[in-house]
Amino acid sequence: MSPGRLSANSKLSAVDVAVHEIRRLILSGTLPPGKPFVAQSLAERIGVSHVPVREALRKLEAQGLVSLSPSRSAIVNPLHAEDLQSIYRMRLWIEPRLAALSAPSRTAVELAMLEDQLEGMFRLPVTEESWHGHAEFHRLYVLPAARNWELRILQVLWDASERFTRLAFDPVEAPPAQLEHNRARHAQLLDAARTRDAGAVERELEAHLEENQAAALRTLESLFSRDAD
Repeated sequence: MSPGRLSANSKLSAVDVAVHEIRRLILSGTLPPGKPFVAQSLAERIGVSHVPVREALRKLEAQGLVSLSPSRSAIVNPLHAEDLQSIYRMRLWIEPRLAALSAPSRTAVELAMLEDQLEGMFRLPVTEESWHGHAEFHRLYVLPAARNWELRILQVLWDASERFTRLAFDPVEAPPAQLEHNRARHAQLLDAARTRDAGAVERELEAHLEENQAAALRTLESLFSRDAD
């Protein structure tokens, strides 16, 4: 999808367009790690004003993909497979167990909240804002067992993993088959939660996280392979 086609979609904001296009430039290697670039040149390339580009860069900085400098330049942060594996190792240690502890006491109201989040995540058109629903779905999945400190630690891990998973699962330009697969995988998590079976919930979330880690690793490997060529 070209920037023009993205811009033509009235449901997408200029910031959404800029975030998507900058991420695409990072994935393609047009913006390589460690090399400074200027927001104004990006705005000209993408075909939007510099204001949404600056906002997009702030969003990407919060995701850990770029670093901004006071001089209005930015650089792409390096991505390391070892970091991804460490983040997911900790998530796999903590998250499925908390979800399992939550399973037996999950109320009908809490299940309805999970269902609402699932529907919101995949309501068309999918935009950058859809990821807020994704984060909330995973937070709700470990409640009510997760306490304050566990949620604080998980929030760090969720934020850290997002920079990798957003590369593997593009929320704006994913083909319909990929969106349906992602929706089905989260629906399986919801189905497991409905059983209130701790073992089923733990196994389903472990499989979900392992699949996401594998997809993100494949994306990184393709980037490393391209850079080597």
